[in-house]
Amino acid sequence: MDELLASDLRQKSVVGIDGSEVGIVHNVIMRIKSGTLDHLVVDPHGRFSSESAGFETTDDGRLLVPISCIQDIRDHIIIRT
Repeated sequence: MDELLASDLRQKSVVGIDGSEVGIVHNVIMRIKSGTLDHLVVDPHGRFSSESAGFETTDDGRLLVPISCIQDIRDHIIIRT
């Protein structure tokens, strides 16, 4: 993964390494001072629970997936849950 636009991540599906559907990317959180990406903000699928994966959530129930959990980005984003 050399370069990727943030706009390319938005609305991309997110799946676990086991193939389970996690949700859809809603937004990306970036650290202003360093310019590094911090979290993916993911709209979870109904069956997916943040408690089972250990992710924090926003006040409106979206998952905060640390960038360090990303395994690969292709047609969808594969994460370690």
